[in-house]
Amino acid sequence: GKYLTILILSVVYCIGNAIMAVTAVGKWFPADDVIADSTHIQPQTWGPLLGLQIIALGTGGIKPCVSSFGGDQFLASESGRVQRYFSMFYFSINAGSTVATLLTPELRSASCMGEDTCFPIAFGVPAIFMVLAVIAFVLASKWYVKVPPLGNPIVDVAKVSYAMALRKEPERLYGAKKVAETKQLFRVLAVFIPFPFFWALFEQQGSRWIVQAKRMNGKITDSFTIKPDQMQVFNPLLILCLIPVFETVVYPLMKKIGLPTGATFRMVAGMVLVALSFVICGFVELGMEERVAAYNAKELTNYTIDNLPADKQLHILTTIPQIFVITCGEILCSITGLEFAYAYAPTSMKSVCQSFFLLTNAFGNVITIIFTKATKRDLHLYFMWAGIEVGAAILMFLITRRVKGPLEKFKLENSKEGTISPGEVQMEEVEKK
Repeated sequence: GKYLTILILSVVYCIGNAIMAVTAVGKWFPADDVIADSTHIQPQTWGPLLGLQIIALGTGGIKPCVSSFGGDQFLASESGRVQRYFSMFYFSINAGSTVATLLTPELRSASCMGEDTCFPIAFGVPAIFMVLAVIAFVLASKWYVKVPPLGNPIVDVAKVSYAMALRKEPERLYGAKKVAETKQLFRVLAVFIPFPFFWALFEQQGSRWIVQAKRMNGKITDSFTIKPDQMQVFNPLLILCLIPVFETVVYPLMKKIGLPTGATFRMVAGMVLVALSFVICGFVELGMEERVAAYNAKELTNYTIDNLPADKQLHILTTIPQIFVITCGEILCSITGLEFAYAYAPTSMKSVCQSFFLLTNAFGNVITIIFTKATKRDLHLYFMWAGIEVGAAILMFLITRRVKGPLEKFKLENSKEGTISPGEVQMEEVEKK
């Protein structure tokens, strides 16, 4: 089940973190160490490669299970609390991300073990926290509602899909319930089709937006200057501030004035906001280009946007509005996507749907690689991405409009049966909640 999967792969994750920390200790593995083989590949090289592969294995199993495992703690009638849970779950992720972003560089820059930097501590502290998290997870085990595994959903879906493709009466072969669950899975996956385009834009905060920030003036005071990559801290900080605002102010206000607050509307609205953030980004880039042109015309120089004197550059805080808008889009789209993947998935396929939702992020990065070289001018690229995202929002609207009825019907019928039946979980465990 999910509990055992999370526990086992969390231990794997801890091992990966430990390898990262131990192999970073330079004095334990000097250059002439006998551990080095004929290829002279030192632990400082193979350690991170091995550690990251093990961490990837661990997180690949943990992430889809941990969110759906949390959702399993609620009864079918507690849909409002499930929505709030996924917001708080996302809140906790960004709280950890904020602490790590701020703390890890400080740990790394300190001197320790006779070296100017301290990568062993920078990797070791997260490893210790992960061990503590596993211990806390185990200690709280008796209070969890643990839904037992209901067969192998991948095999079931493959069998039913094959029978459906060959028109072999799948209801007679595998039962009406398995066929209905397979159809529901495909409806959920259809809604995920536009999500790679959302991630293609969102992940550029860590790439193209940093490139833009490098061409800006980050000076705040004579003694403090914001570095371009430090602007990434604003996204998780805004997440921490805005999630409570959306839960307590924005969503209730939307209901009060008659706007829809369903998952499909929120995802479409989130994609529109992400597109708007790139429009803002494009106008910021336009302002930077105009500033360079004006300075060259006035001083009769030949500066470019890359080498304009710092005091003449646009200030780096000019990018705050686009970060704010894309963060609002993230709350509407990403958090709702997690909730949607859980709420509308068949009982036996909730982790599978979470896995497919997370997989859209990987496809988004592939799309970024494909389209990045579409034009050499960043200004055109920002507006191109905005147009692509608007197209994705329209596609999301059309898909959800087509499948919303069947999705809701299956969810209603499934909730009547109960996502957690007394036969699957002892009633005293439910009462403990």
